[in-house]
Amino acid sequence: MKTVTANIAKQQLGQVLDSALTAPVSITKHGRPAFVITSKEDYDSLIQLKFEHLKREVQIGFDQLDRGEFSDRTFEQIAAEVMAEFKQS
Repeated sequence: MKTVTANIAKQQLGQVLDSALTAPVSITKHGRPAFVITSKEDYDSLIQLKFEHLKREVQIGFDQLDRGEFSDRTFEQIAAEVMAEFKQS
């Protein structure tokens, strides 16, 4: 992933946007990653992945309830798993 500073992104916005059409561009602020610019297509794909994962988790929960089983996983644990899955994608 290409990385640019916020200052460069501001000065060269057109070029950064053009680059983001083919691959995400990370923008740093004060030396730390702060933003990622990506194409609308990639963004839509990420949202779809998130939605599909959520649907699977909800279905797992309903299936467990139907079987009289209960999970002791917290919302935070499930959210961490979702984030880990996205980072691997």
